[in-house]
Amino acid sequence: MSIPNTIKQFIQWIQTFDSRTLQNETDVEQKLVLPMFQYLGYSETFRQSKYPLKTHNYENQAKNLKPFHIYFSTDNVVHQNAETSLFVVICLEPNITNFADAIAQGKFYSNYLKLLFFIVTNGYEINVFKCLRYRQEEIIFDINTDLLININLASKFYNQLHFEYIKSIDKNQNFSYFKYFALEEVLKQHSNLQEIILKSDFEPTIIREGDRLIFVRPKVLVECNLPKAFAEGNCQIQFSNLTLRGLKIHLNHQDILSQLMTGLHTQAHWGCRRFLQQLDNHTFEVCLGQTTVILSAIETADLCLCIDAICQKYKKLVIGLEDILETWEFPLIDIAGIRGFQLFSVDPKIWELMQKFAQEFNYAQGKSEWHIFHQEATSIRISRGIRDHAFILSKIDNYWSKIEKINIVYEINEVHLESLERGEITSWQQDIGPQGTWTAKYTQQWLLEKYIPYVIDYYSQKCQLWEFELSKNIGDCQGIITSISEINDIKELVPYLRDIQSWLNIYVEHIPAVILQKYYQSFTDLLRNTDSAIIGIDYITGNLRKIEWVNNKDDIASDVIDGEHLTFKDAMRSLSQQVARINNSTHENSWKADLITRIFIWVIEHGKVRFSQSQLNATKQALLPLWEESRFEMRYVYGRRF
Repeated sequence: MSIPNTIKQFIQWIQTFDSRTLQNETDVEQKLVLPMFQYLGYSETFRQSKYPLKTHNYENQAKNLKPFHIYFSTDNVVHQNAETSLFVVICLEPNITNFADAIAQGKFYSNYLKLLFFIVTNGYEINVFKCLRYRQEEIIFDINTDLLININLASKFYNQLHFEYIKSIDKNQNFSYFKYFALEEVLKQHSNLQEIILKSDFEPTIIREGDRLIFVRPKVLVECNLPKAFAEGNCQIQFSNLTLRGLKIHLNHQDILSQLMTGLHTQAHWGCRRFLQQLDNHTFEVCLGQTTVILSAIETADLCLCIDAICQKYKKLVIGLEDILETWEFPLIDIAGIRGFQLFSVDPKIWELMQKFAQEFNYAQGKSEWHIFHQEATSIRISRGIRDHAFILSKIDNYWSKIEKINIVYEINEVHLESLERGEITSWQQDIGPQGTWTAKYTQQWLLEKYIPYVIDYYSQKCQLWEFELSKNIGDCQGIITSISEINDIKELVPYLRDIQSWLNIYVEHIPAVILQKYYQSFTDLLRNTDSAIIGIDYITGNLRKIEWVNNKDDIASDVIDGEHLTFKDAMRSLSQQVARINNSTHENSWKADLITRIFIWVIEHGKVRFSQSQLNATKQALLPLWEESRFEMRYVYGRRF
C-alpha cells in the first residue's frame, strides 16, 4: 500500500527515536510526546499544559494529579474547553512500570473534559485509551515504542490518532444513555406520541438494482453498494427512531468487513457480533464505524436482520471473487492503492531481467510466442494487445536500505475487468482461463515453470550469467496443502485444524454453536478408536479439565474428568459430553473451541487412529465450512493479510 508522505515522515522520525536516551519525565515529554504529536499533525497552538479545573471538587482532587498535556480541536484559546478537547497525554518517569495511578488520572480528566482519548506513557510503553461516555474506557493501543518501527503498526497508529481524523469525530454522536432513557420514559407516558412514532416507521422492503441493495425493516434502513470485481463496496444506515432520525451512518468497505461480518444470523444477546454490546435486557450499545448509538432490543433485532441480508450477499461476492481468481493461497496486499496478491519472491537481478525481457519482447514489435508483453513503469502487462492475461507488479523488501528481494505481485486490474463487461463479454468471470484472464495460481505456475526459466536461459547465453546462481534465488512460494476433498491420510487434516485453532485463538466473540456441532461430533467419532497408549494423556485431560471448570462455573454438571489416573477412554467420554453440550447450545466460548481443537490436533499427531472411510468423509465434510469461515475471517475481519 502506498504510504502518504505524512505517515512516511512519522515513521522516519519514530525509527530514529531511541528510548535509551530517556532519563526522566521531562525527557519523555520533550523527546517523545511533543515531537510525536507534531508528526501526528497537532500544532503547538492547539496544546495546553496548564488547564484550570474550576469547580471546588475538581480543584481538591487535582492537587495530587501529575502534570499533563491537553490537545484541542482549535487554536483559539477562548474556545479551548471541554467541547473542543481531544486528547490528554500523561507523561511518567521512565522507571515507572505501574500505570494504574496515571490511568485513574486519565479517567478523571476524561470525565471532566469530555475527552475522546487519553494517553499514558513512560517513554518505553504507550497506552492509548478511547473514552466512552457510559461504560469503561477501551484500550486501543498497548505497545512498546520500539515496535513502532514496524511500518504496518506505525501506519495504523498514525491513521487512528492523527489530528485531522480525531478532529472529524463528532462527540455528540455518542448519544447519552441516560438522556435516551429519560426521553423514552416521557414518550411512554403519552400514548398518542407512541402512535405517531409507530406511524413514522419505515415500510419494510427489499430493492436490488445491479450492485445496489436496499434492505428495510420498520426501525432500520440499510443501503449498500456491493463490491464488484474487487472494487470496494460501502453502505449507509438510517434509523426511524425519533431521537436518531436524520442520522446517516456511512460505513466503508473495511468497516463492513471488520465490524459486521461475525455472528451473522445469530441473536443479538448471544454475544457473537463484534459491533454489539448488551447494556441490559432491553438495550444495546451499537458501534458502527466511528459512530456509537444506543438501540432498543427491537431496533437492534431489525438492525441485525438488515445486516444479515446485506452481509450475506457482500460476503458471497468477496468469497466468489477469490474462488474464481484462485487467490486464497496468496497474501492479499495493497501497493499504491492497487490491490494484489503476493505470489513468490525473486532476487533483484531476476526481476531486472524479467523487465528487460518484457521490454525487448513488446507485443507490438513482433509475432513470436514470446511477444506478449507491454512494459508499464515498474509493472509488466502480459497481453497480446487485445486480450490481457495478467498484470505483474513488484514489491520491494528493504532491510537496512539494502534491497534483499523482490516480491512478485499478481494485480487485480479493475479497469481491465470492467472493460470486459463493456465489451462482448457480459461478465468478466466468463473470460477466466489460459486464453483469457489468468488466475493467480495459473500466473504463478506460468512464471515459475515457463517465463522465468526461459528468461534466465535467454540471458545466461547472451550475458554469460550463471543460471544456477539466479535460479536458486527464487523462493517464498506459498506452501500448497492437500485439498480437503483429496485427503486420505488423517494427518493431512492437521494444517486445516491449525488454521482453525489460530482463528479461535484470536476470536473475541462467542461462536454460533451451529457451525461447531458437526465439527465436534465428527472428530470425536473419528478419533474414538485411538490406541489407548497415546503419549501426552496429561495434556489432553488437562485441557478437558479447563473446559469442565468453565462449564461447572456455568452450572453445567460434569464429573467425567475428575480424579487422577485418567485414561484415554475417560478423555473420549469427556469429549462425547462436549458434543452433547454443544448440540444443546446456541453459542460457544471460542476459548473452549480452541482447547478442543488443540486436543484433536494432539491425538492425530501422536496417536494411532483406526477409522473407517465413512468416518473420514464425514469429518472432511464437517471440517470444510468451519475452515472456510476461519479463512475468510482471518483475511478480512482480523486483517491478517500481509
